[in-house]
Amino acid sequence: MHVSLAEALEVRGGPLQEEEIWAVLNQSAESLQELFRKVSVADPAALGFIISPWSLLLLPSGSVSFTDENISNQDLRAFTAPEVLQNQSLTSLSDVEKIHIYSLGMTLYWGADHEVPQSQPIKLGDHLNSILLGMCEDVIYARVSVRTVLDACSAHIRNSNCAPSFSYVKQLVKLVLGNLSGTDQLSRNSEQKPDRSQAIRDRLRGKGLPTVFSKLYILQKENVYGFILYLDAHNCM
Repeated sequence: MHVSLAEALEVRGGPLQEEEIWAVLNQSAESLQELFRKVSVADPAALGFIISPWSLLLLPSGSVSFTDENISNQDLRAFTAPEVLQNQSLTSLSDVEKIHIYSLGMTLYWGADHEVPQSQPIKLGDHLNSILLGMCEDVIYARVSVRTVLDACSAHIRNSNCAPSFSYVKQLVKLVLGNLSGTDQLSRNSEQKPDRSQAIRDRLRGKGLPTVFSKLYILQKENVYGFILYLDAHNCM
């Protein structure tokens, strides 16, 4: 059994807390690293999903996985890397990694902003906010890697008194299953860098997005990765 990040926050009726974001980030990055280690370069379609609040799955074990099932009715444009929306070709598996890093960063910003009034800032510590901003860079080559994310998470764990990452994920799962109160929250810091964060919030709230979007597919030909967007008819009206 598993629950999506969107389901957990719908039950809570509020955003992810600082340590929860670190935890989901760490567990997600570990899952991505393992996925890239296992996936065959000849089968990039195994990576043809978009990380979003509906496709990021929280498992009772405390780990994270991803799916492309049962999300066809969701608007994923805000979580899709700019180079994918622009139909650019990618030259390496590393580029594919950066696409998923972008989606993960936007997904966690969505979690931090969930049910937060537009007039109220997102409360994130400088270190976490810096990592998320690096994940959400519009230019693919400026975006951080999975390794960089994992190193940042390890540094945070060493320098804080937080519980193991898997325990926060377990709590979010139990929240949906009715074993925890929606008010069972953890403390968070209040510092943030407003300008870029506000731009990301605007994008997540539908401002400045393309008018058409659809499901993502990956093709590989002669070591060039192409991402194909099939247009969703109802968005073309």
